[in-house]
Amino acid sequence: MRIAILNYSGNVGKTTIARDIFSYQLQDHELINIESVNNDGKETMVIRGEDGDQLYTEIMVNDDLILDIGSSNLEAFFRTSDKESEIIESMDIFVIPVTPEKKQQFDTIKTIQDLLKMKVKPGAIHVVCNQVIDDPMTPIEEVFDKIIEGASRAKINLDTDNVIYKHDLYNSGLSLREMIRTEDFRAMMEEAKKAGDKEKAREFAKKHIRQRKVSGLLATYEKIFKKIYGKTK
Repeated sequence: MRIAILNYSGNVGKTTIARDIFSYQLQDHELINIESVNNDGKETMVIRGEDGDQLYTEIMVNDDLILDIGSSNLEAFFRTSDKESEIIESMDIFVIPVTPEKKQQFDTIKTIQDLLKMKVKPGAIHVVCNQVIDDPMTPIEEVFDKIIEGASRAKINLDTDNVIYKHDLYNSGLSLREMIRTEDFRAMMEEAKKAGDKEKAREFAKKHIRQRKVSGLLATYEKIFKKIYGKTK
């Protein structure tokens, strides 16, 4: 399976989604970064957007790959793909993360439009709503009204269940794989409490809370992965 994560907007979560949703689940896939300012060294290969021959080569060689296409290189990627239609034709899934800001929503609409101009089938395009504030008083449909309207006009089925709520877990600078811990911090907290060491108990309690938040994030990612990847297989 060949998967591309892309958007004309920066800071919408492309690299995180490429790495922590798709590369995490598909560990046999090569993760290639089409170089961007978000390059963090965790990808297996970096290609400049204008280096069409190398990109074309990797797509030909790898049946299973994930492209993390930086916003500053997306136009170059499209130009390369326009010259070599087999690049776009060989891709199976296009994932477009979007955040609530109106500019990002309009950039997402443009990304969808340009994909459709390149004859990408609407069913291959999937939008993921990212960095959403968890507010029951503000429905997703209201927050993402522009992209929902744009996707509807383009006949893209935007699944509003593909939502990642805003959190602070990435403030540590770690990937999902690096954040997952298997220790029983709750049991360690209870032991510290019995020993009368409140500072230690407090430390383990904080780790337990973070561990549960990471587990919740992993469950969200798995749900999104199954919805997108499962529909294509």
